[in-house]
Amino acid sequence: MSDLYYNMPMEWLTTIKDALQYIEDHLLEVEGAEELASHLAISSSYLQQGFQIMTEHTIAEYIRNRRLYQAARDLMTSDTKITDIALKYGYDNSASFSKAFTRFHEASPSEVRKGTKRPRTFFPIQISITIRGGQSLDVEIVEKEAFRAVGFMGEYTLENSTDIAKRWKEINKLKDELKLREPETDLERALLAHNIGSCGVTEYPADKGPYRYLFGGIYRGGEVPPEMEVYEIRKGTWAVFNCVGKLPDAMEEINDLIWNHWVPDNAEYEVDGQCEFELYYQGDYYNDPEYLCTKWIPVKRREN
Repeated sequence: MSDLYYNMPMEWLTTIKDALQYIEDHLLEVEGAEELASHLAISSSYLQQGFQIMTEHTIAEYIRNRRLYQAARDLMTSDTKITDIALKYGYDNSASFSKAFTRFHEASPSEVRKGTKRPRTFFPIQISITIRGGQSLDVEIVEKEAFRAVGFMGEYTLENSTDIAKRWKEINKLKDELKLREPETDLERALLAHNIGSCGVTEYPADKGPYRYLFGGIYRGGEVPPEMEVYEIRKGTWAVFNCVGKLPDAMEEINDLIWNHWVPDNAEYEVDGQCEFELYYQGDYYNDPEYLCTKWIPVKRREN
């Protein structure tokens, strides 16, 4: 964010915050600066100038980047056709969408869908939250349709929770082996077909007791081997947290920040449900200090 941000009058901070929120609320249909200016009852030229000073993006660029990021999310978590996703985010055809998508993400829509490359993140600027201790959390509140994950289900307690990281390493080791040879069993074929290793789901019990964890991927349809389970994740509102760093340490740190700081300190949202999940993208999970994944927590607005 520009250094000029810190010298902006409070009314400008409020105006740009409202502009950013309006974009999020109307992301699929907002047309640009003129519409925003009309909504905020302000000069279009002043709005564009202030917006760029504070966000370091033009309004058109910001809207485009947000749409392309959401399009990447759709590709990773749904079976919607690329053509339909292109139309949803304002592109006339898949060719123009693919060109813009690849330029922004440095990966094609097909590569992101298959999990061979990870997309660039572009969270809403106004929901960057700083919490006590000087550490920060990037969080986005999103609405998501129901979807299904598939993978290996296990049962864990606090005493054996470290076994989750060991199990992930076993799965990723097998995936690395399959890069060098053809799959030989239904299990190995399913592991590749559903990109097992790209999604982890935690289901907490209603009362005290073991919790369940799914080592999985996004279910793409068809029969699955008996060793695997298909798990449905309901439609709802989710808080999505950016997690950057080497696994499993980075995920342990983000979990601590979420549950010990963000959740109890949040005046607007509260947890709504007993299922949470992570999305893991292509990369060196265990050695890359810039490795990216996201944590999804079900939430709802607090009642006044």
